[in-house]
Amino acid sequence: MEAESGAEEGSENRGRKPDGATGRPAGRFLIRDLCLRDASFIAANMRDQDLREIACLWKEWDTRALAACALQTAVPGMVWSLWYDGQPAAAYGFSRASAFDPDHWQAWAFGTDRFRRCVPAITRHLLDIRQIVERDCRRLQVITLENHDIAHGWIEALGATREGRLRAYGRGGEDFYVYAWVRGDKRP
Repeated sequence: MEAESGAEEGSENRGRKPDGATGRPAGRFLIRDLCLRDASFIAANMRDQDLREIACLWKEWDTRALAACALQTAVPGMVWSLWYDGQPAAAYGFSRASAFDPDHWQAWAFGTDRFRRCVPAITRHLLDIRQIVERDCRRLQVITLENHDIAHGWIEALGATREGRLRAYGRGGEDFYVYAWVRGDKRP
C-alpha cells in the first residue's frame, strides 16, 4: 500500500540524530521532530477517541496546554510528529514519567482522524529506535483509557504487558489500563 510505505526513509530523527537533518518525504509520510506548531495543530484537530482519553485527565482541558506539555516533559530528541499527505496527523513520543528517575519513561500518542493510517509508519519508526529506548529506559509505561479503540492491541503487539487497571483514574471516574515494558523482560 502506498500510504503505508516508506516511513523509514522519511524519518528525520530516528532517535537523537546529532546532525539535525530535516525530514524527507517518503511516499505520503514525513516524520519530523515535534514542534509546538505541529503539536498544537494535532491537539486542536484530535480524533474523538484520543480526545476522550486525554481530556478526562485534565481539570481544565486546553489543547494548547497539551501541546506545550508534550514538549516540556519530553525525553530530549524523543518526540515526533508524523505528517500525512502534507499535514500533521499524529504526535507521539516519550516523556519523563518521574521527576526523580530519568530512566522511567511514559510513551504517548495522539492524532487527528488520519491517525489510523499513521499507525504502521509510527510502528516502524518505534521499532527502528528500539535499541535506543532499551538502552536509555529502564521502565516504559503507557496509560490508556479502558475502551480506547486501537490502543490496547497495538501496545500489546509492541510487546507491552498489561499490569493492571487504574480505577477512577479519569476525572469523571473513567478507568484506565497501565501497560509496561521493563528492561530485561522477554518480548516478542
